[in-house]
Amino acid sequence: MKKLLLFISVISLFTSCKDTGNGQLIGVQGREKWYQPDPFGTLFIPMGSFNMGPSDQDVTFAQTTQAKTVSVQAFYMDETEITNNEYRQFVDWVRDSTARRKLGESLGEDYLISENDFGEALDVPMLNWDMELQYSDDEVREALVDMYLPANERFYGRKEFDTRKFNFEYYWIDLREAARKESREQGLIDRSVFIKKDIIPIYPDTLTWIHDFTYSFNEPMTNMYFWHPAYDDYPVVGVNWKQARAFTIWRTQLLNNYKSSGGESFVQDFRLPTESEWEYASRGGLDLSPYPWGGPFIRNSRGCFLGIF
Repeated sequence: MKKLLLFISVISLFTSCKDTGNGQLIGVQGREKWYQPDPFGTLFIPMGSFNMGPSDQDVTFAQTTQAKTVSVQAFYMDETEITNNEYRQFVDWVRDSTARRKLGESLGEDYLISENDFGEALDVPMLNWDMELQYSDDEVREALVDMYLPANERFYGRKEFDTRKFNFEYYWIDLREAARKESREQGLIDRSVFIKKDIIPIYPDTLTWIHDFTYSFNEPMTNMYFWHPAYDDYPVVGVNWKQARAFTIWRTQLLNNYKSSGGESFVQDFRLPTESEWEYASRGGLDLSPYPWGGPFIRNSRGCFLGIF
């Protein structure tokens, strides 16, 4: 099968060279049509300009910051905050990938893929998600025993996952460093130096309800907010900037891996919005308005609060 794919790719290479367009500049022919899909759960924000910063009514900030006109390109933004259940999909993926890697290290290569489609060895073995986990096997239970809390840390003897072990390994390219003039001499610098690797724990800080709000009684939220289904559609909290960036990288790879399996083109990377993009989207097209609903008042004519506190 691998030889057949290689033969087809070579034939395609030679046939593409024959399409010269009678000597005219016609571009590469036969490329797939591209239509930008709306990523699920996002809204399209058209390009435009707006006055960024406080308006004239923000008297308290008049001497510390100045409004300025900013232009932004079109972009997509999630319609709502990332919910507990959406972030839990990320947490569960990291948990399952950690389990599969431990199984591959202990029980053999059935749980790992050590070479690509062309038979070339991979520097870092990939996880074999097609291999079913046999949890009933004693060897599997022994291999995964350190993923659970040790006996002395269990509350009422409950056997629960040790979320401190949920570490996400990801890579990113330092484009700023690669774009420096001294880094752009072709063939003189190994591009691998611009590929950065990071490993971070991705489980939310569930104690943020207490240490960030010491003046409030938030113990009930601390107990159940992230894991209980009653809060599935609530915004995830206790996630720092590096965890949020790791989530966007995982989200990109999740979609691109799916598209790659169907022979589709990759999507642009998901990322966190810039400060200007965030304010532009939050204003909703209402320029120089202190509040998203446009007026200068926090209550409506019936005395009801318009803001969500």
